[in-house]
This record gives sequence, structure tokens and C-alpha cells, in this order.
Amino acid sequence: MMKKILVAVTGLLALVAVNFAITRCESQPEAKYIFYFIGDGMGFNHILGTEQYNAAVKGSVEVERLNFSTFATRNFVTNYSVSHPVTDSAAAGTALATGCKTANESIGVDAQGRKLRNLTDVATEQGYMVGLVTNVGINHATPSAFYGHTSDRFGFPKLVDDYIAADVAFIAGSTIMDMKSGPIGSGVEPVTTEQLAERVRNAGILLTLDVEQAAKAEGQRVALVANDKENKHVPYVIDREEGDEHTLLNHTKAAIEYLSREAKDGFFLMVEGGKLDYAAHEQDAVATFYEVNEFASAVDLALAFAEKHPDETLIVVTADHETGGLSLGWDHYEIRMNKLTAQKCSALGVTKRMQQMRAEGKRDWKEYKQLLSDWLGLWSHVEITKEEEQLLKDDFYNIFLKYGPMVDGLYNKNEYLVYHAVQILNRHASLDWTSMYHTALYTPIFVNGVGESKFLECRDQTDIPKTIATIMGGEL
Repeated sequence: MMKKILVAVTGLLALVAVNFAITRCESQPEAKYIFYFIGDGMGFNHILGTEQYNAAVKGSVEVERLNFSTFATRNFVTNYSVSHPVTDSAAAGTALATGCKTANESIGVDAQGRKLRNLTDVATEQGYMVGLVTNVGINHATPSAFYGHTSDRFGFPKLVDDYIAADVAFIAGSTIMDMKSGPIGSGVEPVTTEQLAERVRNAGILLTLDVEQAAKAEGQRVALVANDKENKHVPYVIDREEGDEHTLLNHTKAAIEYLSREAKDGFFLMVEGGKLDYAAHEQDAVATFYEVNEFASAVDLALAFAEKHPDETLIVVTADHETGGLSLGWDHYEIRMNKLTAQKCSALGVTKRMQQMRAEGKRDWKEYKQLLSDWLGLWSHVEITKEEEQLLKDDFYNIFLKYGPMVDGLYNKNEYLVYHAVQILNRHASLDWTSMYHTALYTPIFVNGVGESKFLECRDQTDIPKTIATIMGGEL
């Protein structure tokens, strides 16, 4: 009798152990390959606007869905910082990398300046190889949050030193951002991009401008940039020249090729669409939509990879904050995206062409009117009222010809004539912007793959990296 009881108890314990193992496996799923996409400044309306714009290009008034907006698991989260109801990219990047809120302008440290663990730390502890990709500077706020620790997001030399010390196998971006001067009276000497690039090389890291070389590098850390001499960002997608190999898409391809070969136990890859934020700061809708589309193309690469590794891959797509307060449809239930389809370059691109004409001594309003027609579609594609034309003429005579002030879009400056021309174009399309800065709007999250249902529990952006860390088998 005792023997039967022991057998029964043993069998029951075994069953409990199996059930516990299954429950633990379900509650803590692990992915071998993790993709973390961050659209800098990408709010819900940037996504929907892009989908409507893509449909308009094809002659439709509906939407042309982006790949990640079709993911079955979707959510939204808050993104305020410790110091402000509206976060900056440093605090938001820190939240997305560490699972901890901090003050604006702080990277990888809490509001008291104490160093925080990040997903790079967790990934390396769990045997993952780490890659970081952006189309802005590799020591800009978002990528820096995955390796850096400073209360000054503009302390770019310090962030380069932090990158060198971190366990980041592959990094790619437009440039290494420099420090032209320190705070007044600080005694901090200027540091150039070229000098910072030399620091990276001296650390034994392969710093290259060659995308193919970066992708095929073996047995060493890689830093891929478009420019190692100047703090100069890659152009907007809409302004890109044919044959330019330094794109978010190509850098992501290179990272995946490198990591797929070098990472024996899996990898963690963060990809940031940084220029998206730049375009939204300038309230340039079409340039923003182009950036969102390229961001989605990078997600396509992850989806193609996941098809080969369906039970081992996690893809998370989110944003750090919303930029610009983009509004869709202010005019009588109408959105006329077809009005935007004749825009051929960014507002910044028009500004540069306009300044070149001025440098050449051209002073005739008709020539500048033709420029706005050729590149933005005003008059040729969109009927402009007399009042609107008068506004542009006033900008031309009262500001432009007198070399007056320019509109500061944080990362770029545009002529008032161009800024108002793009505003007029957007209004004809029934689009509007409430800000040239960030807003407190919710940010989206889209998830596909291993452990995706876990992200339905996220309420704040700090919950996202904590969930990723759990799926890695670690914790922040």
C-alpha cells in the first residue's frame, strides 16, 4: 500500500513540476533574436498620415497599411519624464533602454545622476551580441541611452568614451557628433568629429565608411558612419541622391548580416529612425512620411529574418515621444493627401536651393515662385489664393531679401518663405501642426513574435524594456 502511495505522490510531483515548467516557459518566453525599432518622434498620426499619403500616391483616399501597423499585438503607452510632462529624447531614450524614468537631458542615469543598467547590459549577460543602428549621430540621444551615462545629453565626447567602454559589437549612424564648445567658463575644449573618430580607432574598433566592409567584418567591433570628418547628418530620404549607400535600410542590412554571422548565441538589435523626428520638428509632413516609410522598410528586414527563425524572433516597434502634434483632417471631415504628392524635396531642400539662387544674385519674385511650384507643387498642383500668395510675397520682400531671421526647427533652419509655403501646402491637404517640439501624446507599440502578448500589459514606456529583459531571461 505504501509503495502505491509513493508512486502516486511521485507521479503527482512530476506532473506539478511539468505544469510549473510549462507555466514558467509561458510566463517567461525567451527569444534568440530581438529587434527593437524606435521611431524618434513617431506618433499615431505620423503612422496613419503615412498610410494615407501612400494610398494617395496610388490614387486612393483610403490607407496603404505599413507592415508593423498590421501586427496583431498593439498597445499605447505614456512617456512623460521625471522633470517634465513632455519628455525630451534623452529621458525617453533612457526610459526605453533602462526601464527607468529620468530628467530631461539625462542619458543612462536617474534624476539624481546615478548610473542605470540598460538592455545592452542585460543582453550581454545573457549571451546576446548587441547592435545599434540609427540615421543620426551614433552618440545622439537614443543610441547613447543603450550604452551611455551622463546628465548632459550634449556631452558628446563623454558619450563616445562610454560607447568605447560598452559591449556594443556593431554600431551604425550618420556621424560622430562633436562638441564645438563647452559651457561658458567651464574650461572645456572644443572636440571635433575627426578627433572623436580617432578615439574610436585607437580603441581597436573598426571605424569605416564602407557599408560592405562593416557587414563582412569578422572578429572585431564595428562602427559604421557616413562621415568621420564632420558632424554632418545624412540627407532626408526625400532628398537622397541615387547611389547613396548610407541609409537606414542599408545600415540595418549590414547590422543583420554582421550579427547573423558573428553572434553564435543570438543578438539584440536596436534600430532608430532618427531623421523622422528632425522632419517633424520642421513641420514638414511629406518629408516625415518618407522617413516613416524607410523606417518601415527596415522593419521589413526584420520580418524577412523572422520568416527564417519564426520560433526564435521578437520584433518590437515603438516611439520615444510624438513630435509636432500632427493633426489629420481639420477641414470639414476632409483629408486631401493628393495635394501633397507633387512635393519633390524637403523644406530644407527648398531652403538650400533658394539660398543658392540668392547667392547667385537672383532677386525676381517670379523665379522664386517658380521654385516653389517646381519643388512643392504650389500653383502647378495646388491652387493658391491671392491672400496666400500675398503672404509669400511679403516673406520674400520683407524678410528673404533682407537676410532676415529664419524658422528654427531645432536641428535645421528654414527660410520663412519656405516655412509658410509648406504650411500653406499642408493646410490645403487638411493637415495641421500644433508644435515645433515634442508633445505629451501617447506613443504606440506594435509587437510580433516570441512573447508578444506580454506587451499588452505595458502602460508606460518604461514597461517595454522591462518586458524585453524578461524575454531575454534577465531583468533590469
